[in-house]
Amino acid sequence: MKKILFKSGSTMMGGLEKVQIEYINFLVEQERYQVKILIENDNGKDNTLEKYINSDIIYLKDYNYILEIKNLRENRKKNLWARIKYNLAISKEKKYADDKFLQIYKEYKPDIVIDFDSSLIKIIDKLESSKNLVWIHSSIENWKKKKSKINRFVDRISKYNKIICICKEMKEDLIKLKSSLRNKVDFLYNPIDFDRIKKLSYEHFPEEDKKFLENKYLLSIARLDCIPKDFETLFKAYEIAKKGGYDGKLYIIGDGPDKEKVEKLKETNLYKEDILLLGRKENPYNWLKKADKLILSSRYEGFAMVLLEGLCLGKEVIASNCKTGPKEILADNRGKLFKVGDYLTLAKYIVLEDNQKDLKFNLEEFERNKIFEKFLEILED
Repeated sequence: MKKILFKSGSTMMGGLEKVQIEYINFLVEQERYQVKILIENDNGKDNTLEKYINSDIIYLKDYNYILEIKNLRENRKKNLWARIKYNLAISKEKKYADDKFLQIYKEYKPDIVIDFDSSLIKIIDKLESSKNLVWIHSSIENWKKKKSKINRFVDRISKYNKIICICKEMKEDLIKLKSSLRNKVDFLYNPIDFDRIKKLSYEHFPEEDKKFLENKYLLSIARLDCIPKDFETLFKAYEIAKKGGYDGKLYIIGDGPDKEKVEKLKETNLYKEDILLLGRKENPYNWLKKADKLILSSRYEGFAMVLLEGLCLGKEVIASNCKTGPKEILADNRGKLFKVGDYLTLAKYIVLEDNQKDLKFNLEEFERNKIFEKFLEILED
């Protein structure tokens, strides 16, 4: 029986975190593997997705440690000493997690290490007794931006035995950056449980939310992070669409570091009363099922799973043609693409009425069983 050591960052609500559940639970079900799960950050009550993982978890940084760092961060502007204490703590934080990982690695002696969030790249040289896989969840050029950082990151991931990208475009981009990786890199679409999504889409709404369902509405499901998600383009397009006769509201599901910025951006919109920030929803699928259209306005993405979730529920989907994912997901007329930042075309697509409702799409290439089959082949290679 092969031993697998699976490492990732958190069990908070997020796209990567939802995907890791699928892989962890699949691995745990396989009799041929013994699996140990290491998660870097214990975020206490914010470990929203922990309950969906069918395995014990070892957190490398416990909740009290995370809380201590958080308190130092909040107090760092009080005085010079507070800043020094915070900077010292931050400089030691990553080493603290890496040291704990290496201790468990030596004791467990895994055959395979799965670095699901590419957080082990600085200690990859020390993982000498195992075969090591690393996942890349975003376009490296958008993620790292500076040429020196891109080159350093690519050099580090070159030390893994296998590199997994989450779509074809991402794989091709990586090979362009370093052609010698051609035989090391492969891609696996993120596995999504379509049946579970359909089931959750019928879940009843809390009483306080029912009043929002009386309206026709566009829906965006996104982390409130202004640079990658480009809410400015979304809000401009919505304003133009409203002027052009669109009679629906705009709802946004999500939370994140730029919540205040998004709220301020909303306040400058002529139709601010029709824009509603719903916050985080553990189940966004009942909202998605009732939406008029699903919109993704990002400057860049990892894989944009939300587009597949929308297609699964028969929604009309409009997305920016950003790197990476939308072009592949919306191929074969499964949705409409607009150039990144092109709010005029987005507005046109919002106003454009599509008489077809509850659309049916061929999503065979994204079926989780096919993805898992390929994943097993990679593990056994």
